[in-house]
Amino acid sequence: MNKLARGWLAVPLAFAFVGCATTSSGLSSSAERLERSAAAFQRNAYADREGRGYERDAQDLAAEARDFRETLQDRHADDRDVREAFSDLSRSYHATRDEVERHADRQADRDFAAVTEAYLDVERAMNESDRRDRYARHD
Repeated sequence: MNKLARGWLAVPLAFAFVGCATTSSGLSSSAERLERSAAAFQRNAYADREGRGYERDAQDLAAEARDFRETLQDRHADDRDVREAFSDLSRSYHATRDEVERHADRQADRDFAAVTEAYLDVERAMNESDRRDRYARHD
């Protein structure tokens, strides 16, 4: 095979890798933002000396966000590992959200808004990944 033919074959492969890296990078970026916002929310929950009642949930959420990001960065983690970590993260997010709503605390709502925004970005990226996987299996 001549150099020109090899070059043309490499182009589609390069675009395929760029597409995967972009998606992975977007998910990783969202996961990092979620980890930061969950950690900030946890700090704010503990800052109130009287206690807000959802400190434990905030701590669990921050830990799950960290675990999810670490799973994404783990070269040995497979798709199942990522989905399990996201499932744990999702349960923790929803439990924390329910606790924050139950307390009807305006400051907590404001503090939690950044967590929700980042979580929804992660959730969208996971759903996009599911759709791509489904279409890839049917091809």
